Amino acid sequence: MAADFRTLLKESMRNQETGERWFEDLDIGGVFYLSIQASTLHDSTPPELLEDVNAYKAFQVTLQTKQGVFICGKKGAWDHLAGYDWLSLFTEDTPIVREAANVPVSVVQKIYEDVLACTGAHPEMLMKKGNTFVKLC
Repeated sequence: MAADFRTLLKESMRNQETGERWFEDLDIGGVFYLSIQASTLHDSTPPELLEDVNAYKAFQVTLQTKQGVFICGKKGAWDHLAGYDWLSLFTEDTPIVREAANVPVSVVQKIYEDVLACTGAHPEMLMKKGNTFVKLC
């Protein structure tokens, strides 16, 4: 089992007056950025600024492919994640970004572990250096 994702969250910005806070994105296997957020600005439960991240019941989660990652074609990055039940929680914002609101802690942990395992099992998702051809969707 991977580390508890909450132990990996590093605060990058906070505005105590508005209750806004941002955590740094987690880089997963050089393929995805996983953004896990909770504050008054985010779709979290509760939607407020708590000192203890363990006190949240749900988080706002964004999953984004990094530049240089195949997102379509033979088998793109999203295709590798298609078999996971949690992917249906996400809505497509752009071809490279998926967002989900109020994702329960246990599901966020599962997302983190599954994406970590998937990127480890499929290094072909990342383009090789020197490959300048990118197929657009």
